[in-house]
Amino acid sequence: MGKGLAYIFLGLAFLLQTSMHSQQKHSILKALDSLIAADAFGSVQEIIQTEIKGKTKDPSLNLGRLVYPLAKSEFLLDNGTHFPMAQELLKDLEAKNQADSVQYEAFLGLGLAHVDQGSILQANAYMSRANALANTMQNVQRKVASEFHLGEIGLKLGDIDQLMARTDKALRLMDAHPKTRFHLAPRILNYKASLMHFMAKPDSADYYFDKAIRSIDTMDKDAERLYYLPGTIYGNWTMVKQSAGDYDTAMELTLKSISRFNTFLQNTHNHPLTEKVHGNLSIAYRNLGSLYNDFGDKEKAIQVATLGYNHAKKHFLPNTVQYFSAVLMMAEAHLYGESPEKARTYLKEAEASLISIPGTNWSYAANLYFALADLEKKEGNFLEAITNYQKTLEAYTNSSTDEFSQNIIFARSNLAQVYAEDQQFGEALALIDNTYSKVAEAYGAHSYLAKMMLLSKIKIYFLKRDFESAIKLCQQLLDRYGSTADVENRPYLWSEQAEILMYLAKSKLRSLPHSPKNLIEIAQIIDGATALVEKRKSLVTSPEGVSNLIANNREIFNVAKRVYVELYQQTNDDAYLEKVMALHESSIYNRIRARLNLTADALAPIDIREQENSLRNQINGFFDLDENETQFNVAEWDSLEGAWQDHLDLLQKEYPHYYRMRYASIVKPLRNLGQHIPTNTTLVRYFSDGDDNYVYVYQDGRSNLVKLGPLKDICITSISDYSVPEDELFDCLHQLYQIVWAPIEAIVKTENVIIFPDGELFNLNFELLTPKRIRSYRELAIQSLLAQYNISYNYSLFMLSNKQGVIGFKKDFIAFAPEFDEEMKKNYQMAVSDSLFLDQTYLTLLPQPFSSKLVKKFSRKFDGRSFLNEKASKQLFTKNAKEHKIIHIGTHAESNNVSPELSRLVFAKNVGDSLDINDNYLYTYEIYDQNLSSHLAILTACDTGKPTYQPGEGMISLAHAFNYAGSESVLTSLWQIDEKSSNEILERFYGHLSEGKPKHVALRLAKLDYLAHGQGRTLHPQYWAGLVLMGDTSPVELSRPAFWLLWVVAVLTLVFVAMVFLKKKSSPKGS
Repeated sequence: MGKGLAYIFLGLAFLLQTSMHSQQKHSILKALDSLIAADAFGSVQEIIQTEIKGKTKDPSLNLGRLVYPLAKSEFLLDNGTHFPMAQELLKDLEAKNQADSVQYEAFLGLGLAHVDQGSILQANAYMSRANALANTMQNVQRKVASEFHLGEIGLKLGDIDQLMARTDKALRLMDAHPKTRFHLAPRILNYKASLMHFMAKPDSADYYFDKAIRSIDTMDKDAERLYYLPGTIYGNWTMVKQSAGDYDTAMELTLKSISRFNTFLQNTHNHPLTEKVHGNLSIAYRNLGSLYNDFGDKEKAIQVATLGYNHAKKHFLPNTVQYFSAVLMMAEAHLYGESPEKARTYLKEAEASLISIPGTNWSYAANLYFALADLEKKEGNFLEAITNYQKTLEAYTNSSTDEFSQNIIFARSNLAQVYAEDQQFGEALALIDNTYSKVAEAYGAHSYLAKMMLLSKIKIYFLKRDFESAIKLCQQLLDRYGSTADVENRPYLWSEQAEILMYLAKSKLRSLPHSPKNLIEIAQIIDGATALVEKRKSLVTSPEGVSNLIANNREIFNVAKRVYVELYQQTNDDAYLEKVMALHESSIYNRIRARLNLTADALAPIDIREQENSLRNQINGFFDLDENETQFNVAEWDSLEGAWQDHLDLLQKEYPHYYRMRYASIVKPLRNLGQHIPTNTTLVRYFSDGDDNYVYVYQDGRSNLVKLGPLKDICITSISDYSVPEDELFDCLHQLYQIVWAPIEAIVKTENVIIFPDGELFNLNFELLTPKRIRSYRELAIQSLLAQYNISYNYSLFMLSNKQGVIGFKKDFIAFAPEFDEEMKKNYQMAVSDSLFLDQTYLTLLPQPFSSKLVKKFSRKFDGRSFLNEKASKQLFTKNAKEHKIIHIGTHAESNNVSPELSRLVFAKNVGDSLDINDNYLYTYEIYDQNLSSHLAILTACDTGKPTYQPGEGMISLAHAFNYAGSESVLTSLWQIDEKSSNEILERFYGHLSEGKPKHVALRLAKLDYLAHGQGRTLHPQYWAGLVLMGDTSPVELSRPAFWLLWVVAVLTLVFVAMVFLKKKSSPKGS
């Protein structure tokens, strides 16, 4: 079980330092504060030098109190300073044997200045001297203050024992003087409350936090009292509520904390507490990101982590706790957001930061080891994970032998899980039982943490194949969640309960006889889990968020598919098969549904959709601030979230069809499939349930389900590799036929086939598969699926019913073809004044003369427009491409398999605009927002159709983006193909298309023509077979050339000539 981001950085997240001299300030000290706030550091130093020399001779001023503002001015001028002026003043005061009270204030001030700087060891030395003087003077206020500051320094050093001892001593001093008002009381109580949480005493923590808030003097209107103190206490209180699973209260407290800190920073400048507020704000961002992670919104968790990271980079040095905390937060956000490589990068940065922080830092080290262990566990490196979890627990023990915090609880739980993964079941069960016992004693058997330990034990039982124990514990744990109504109103429970239901279903599926009765019972259980995933979807606003939610719950959907497959196999009830396909298609289609172009089918008024887009853009971009902008308005965020829920309520009530299209159930029923299938067409859908592979075939109202063999390590990549020997390739094509087509060959009886690939099959052109082993490439024309079927492809069965119905385009054809010849590149080089900004990749692009030639020819034939060379720019494409029957793009492309949204088409450089000259790349994420309504988009660029497959998300590629943007069908390439060969095929394709042939028929005939006339190596599939059609297959009704006008003119001319001739002939001859 991952801890998510919900862990306590030190058990005490927020540092609650007091400002210097917060009570009854001397007028000179107030003046110095004002000058510091105005950045008048030179004036500060001049005034202090005047006072030191005794020119004003004000006996009421304690000269020791001048050390802190002097050091502060030095720090603000140079954050790496050694405080030479403040050090000199301290030495001068010591040399003159000033009173203990003066020396106390001087040591205290220099200690606090070193805390601000992050020089904690030096701070500890100065604060210890101040504490010794306070004890000598027997001044209770100063004794309490110095004990508090030494406790805080212990926290920064990772020495929890020092923090505990100093905090308790300060409390005893306060208790011994009940009639004395201590201005540090809220801070000391805050630390005591945090320590109670740290020691697994949540009730005591709540008591002390509440007491800390009530101890704040509300009559004091100072920013420290109004904003800093409550913000800090609310921030620490968040951890208690989050550990208890009370996420609603935790979110409320976190937003209160952020709001207070932002208000403090807006109303002060160079305040003595400014550095502390910036640090606490970074930690508050971490808590907010943690909550979004626990709610399942990984995208927002990363956005908030980035905000905190940028904030720390702006305000702190790498050798500070605040910086380390922010970097570690980024690492964890990416780790739990499924980006392990990014996580590893940030963990290395966090490790470097930790090494540079003074002190032993055991608590910090523990958190770093924890994240490293989670990363190794996620990547299946169990031995490394075990080592790092053991280091985590050892570091926590070194930090404090009395600690039993949430950190240790989850570290123990994760270690037990890894033991089980490594088949060490004895160690796993012993550790989780011991941990549960301690948690139940500290937090209660019905607490959130106790339930999490039992869920961890369920997983261990399942790995041990002790299904009976797993079932029993699942049922016990579900009983502890209380009534359905209770769970219904607590979204943070939905994820855990869904996981318990999944393990209950899996355990019963593994242990019970697979009778229809038992399978129906298991189906009801797993349906409960999918329903809870559905509920969590209501909390997510972006398409990416929905996709991530489905991906993170993939196992639940796979278990559901397994159960319903078995029910279908046992009962032959088509309703169960329909449920299987609905589960599979829904997981793919949800990503598509949120982005479909709805302009043609306006299910909601345009003003409603514009309002929706505005709200979504504001919410999804709320935390995407500039790197230097590191604060946000909490009230505005609350308002946006409320407005979003109100908008969904409005849609559900007033525009139910639109609501169902965009936001309704993840699992959408697959109804009336036959109504959306072209005649004489068979649907072939490949899918997996996580364990086995299947193919679903639908034809003439009949459904069939066929189980396939393993699809791992199949030779798909060999097809497009010219270096593979012919014999090996011919073997591969026949083997692939046997694996993916032979099991269904007797079922497919129509000449038209729509294939819906899954996983690696997206990389396969099925046309190449051969029922018999061929001996030459030319045999593909008679011994392959190409010879038998008109094949097209699609992403989801649901897409069949979502043809966008864009009709009545007046314009037939538009084309964009930057040839990338030497003249284009030369013009670009001349237009760039600074060679530093030259796009060297652009200068190395291969010329594409055949694309330009093809575009010119068919622009004339179809009476269309073509944009060639420099005119084929991104800007002109965006402006002109929409609403044509055919959009043809002949250019280069770059496919990014790591970040699919960064795949891009390469257009001509905009040499006429010096500001946007290098804005010639059209990225996938940009295409989603374009209007590219058309019957057919042709992308002949290399790699444009190559799928960047991610399990559960289908194919994310440039071709897919065009489909989102309004193109009913896309003709594209699965791999890099030869420009000359592809254009030969396209020329034949256009010829057949202009004859009225359906798109998939035209493409098949074009390929057969190519094979009939091709020679030598150009017959290899690499040269021609990558071209595929995705989407709608119907013909494109192109306008006929206007030859009839010529005939009319010719006929009229002949008639006119005849009439003239006849008139002349019938005229009487001259007398």
